[in-house]
Amino acid sequence: MEKLVRQIIDNLTSVPRPKNWALMLLSFFFALFLWYFVVGEDKVDMNVTIPVEIVNLPRDLVISNQFKKQLEVTISGQRSLIRALTEQHISRSIDLSDATPGTVVKQNQPDSIKLPRGLSILRIQPPTLTLLLDQLIQKELSIKPILVGKVDKDYMLGSVIPDPPTLEISGPQAVLGKAQILNTIPIDINGMKQSTVKQVPLDLQPEIADLIGEPIVGVRINIVELKKEVKLSDIPVEFDHTGGKETETIYQIKPPTITITAEIPQRMIQKPGELKNLFQAKIIPETLKNSTLKLKVQVDAPPQVKILSVSPDTVTLEINETRKLKIKK
Repeated sequence: MEKLVRQIIDNLTSVPRPKNWALMLLSFFFALFLWYFVVGEDKVDMNVTIPVEIVNLPRDLVISNQFKKQLEVTISGQRSLIRALTEQHISRSIDLSDATPGTVVKQNQPDSIKLPRGLSILRIQPPTLTLLLDQLIQKELSIKPILVGKVDKDYMLGSVIPDPPTLEISGPQAVLGKAQILNTIPIDINGMKQSTVKQVPLDLQPEIADLIGEPIVGVRINIVELKKEVKLSDIPVEFDHTGGKETETIYQIKPPTITITAEIPQRMIQKPGELKNLFQAKIIPETLKNSTLKLKVQVDAPPQVKILSVSPDTVTLEINETRKLKIKK
């Protein structure tokens, strides 16, 4: 027996071995490991999400409906291969190069999604995709500010100017075909007394909001103060006639009073008896020597008051005497 074993060992050792036998042996064991890992791994069914990709959509068309942009796909195969899908760009591609306006129905068949070898598709949800294709148009829509409330009783609403006054929108003809105006959200002007600029969003229908998002527009609200035309008589005409500390002037103004017609803010007419105090009528002679002068009446008033007319607008100044004052020492 010993003889037989020794003979077998001698025969094995006498077999010629290749020079890279160790590398070949390592490769054999590595291939055996991979075979066991891939083929021997248990198969599983797993749900994954696959995006829908629209390609070659004609420039003059637009998809006007909401459609499922993610598919729920049940895939069968080795767990490691399925997990590796997340690192690959796997999608359900829909080619619309030959599409025309109307309804397009696409079936989600297993062969519509290309998967790596070793994986198969068991189910796709939803099984079909319905796309409504419409003509793409551009339209310029006016912006209309919506105001609520009333300004203060002594003021009135003037102009209301949106900025920008219009918006140009691209979208499906079915959505934009009848649209003419974009309203703002309600702007409260209750009790306002002065002009202002407000930044407000638009009150959009959902289908238009999907096209342009949520833009903010400026609205210039001009508030105008209410004024009333008032005629005031017996406004005295005055002038500085002292001539300094050492002289005085004896004079006469004809007529001594004038009549003023003016636009006065309504809030300033609460006490009509005090309206005359708003005006100061005066004349400014170039000389105080004895003479008779025709002088234009100058009227001073607050900046909010607009003088419409002065009657008469000139008066006569008669200087009778300019005399020195006696100064007690």
